[in-house]
Amino acid sequence: MADPTELVLTSAQATALAGTTDDVGLTFIAENASFFDLATNNNAVRGRIMQIGNNLRVVKDAANPSLSYGVFSGDFSYGPTSVNYAGSTGNALTNNATNYIYLTPAGVLTVSTSAFPSTPNLALATIKTGSASAGAVSGQYDFVDIVDFRQDAVFNVALAPGDVSIISQSLEFGDFTDNADATGYVDITTQIPASTIVTGWEAVVSTGFTGDTTAVVQVGVSGTLDKFSADVAQSVLAADTVGSAALAASAYVGTAVTARVTVTGGADFSSISAGVMVITLFLTDLK
Repeated sequence: MADPTELVLTSAQATALAGTTDDVGLTFIAENASFFDLATNNNAVRGRIMQIGNNLRVVKDAANPSLSYGVFSGDFSYGPTSVNYAGSTGNALTNNATNYIYLTPAGVLTVSTSAFPSTPNLALATIKTGSASAGAVSGQYDFVDIVDFRQDAVFNVALAPGDVSIISQSLEFGDFTDNADATGYVDITTQIPASTIVTGWEAVVSTGFTGDTTAVVQVGVSGTLDKFSADVAQSVLAADTVGSAALAASAYVGTAVTARVTVTGGADFSSISAGVMVITLFLTDLK
């Protein structure tokens, strides 16, 4: 299957449209007409239309048209959370590769040369560069090499009582605070909202938290590290996918709280020297 080539107007059909208006109220310019004011007005309307179409659009960047890209500002929703992205320019691309450009749930612009992640993300576009591009010229790409993926996230469904939502965040070893004992922790950026039940969590470990004899993870809050962990022995020492249901007695969240992910080593947390995982909390909304 392939996209069609749209049939264009004949000269007679174009002439017949002169002076009429299109579906969005723009006027077709008449032959031999003085078109400055009309064209300016039409462009103003097009600009207002494009405010929607430009939301988070990936473009070929004038700052470095060879191997960089820009992203227009915009807003998106992640579950009940509204996230604003301020826009950016001069973002670097990898040469001779397919670059997958996306935003994390927290609104962090990210580019990968492997694929869009399996964890929650807002896919924006792919850009093929160099030998991977249509022109196959190293260090370059063209407009045709940008493929828009925003349509995958056009529709956002608001949560209703009983609906399930998630909070997800990528955590690296360097993000953890050492408690000067066997434990280190990271506080999740997005709070668990009030009037929810935490049903459990999952950790997808891509790089094991190596350097010690053991490394286990639990999810809770400051002062109650296992608040949302019925199982506190899930290992993140090696690459794996692990998880736990929440403790029944503490699963209900009446007031918004900040979740804390704690990794406990076998000796001192400073013995651990690496580690990357994506932690996801699963929530049920009650209101």
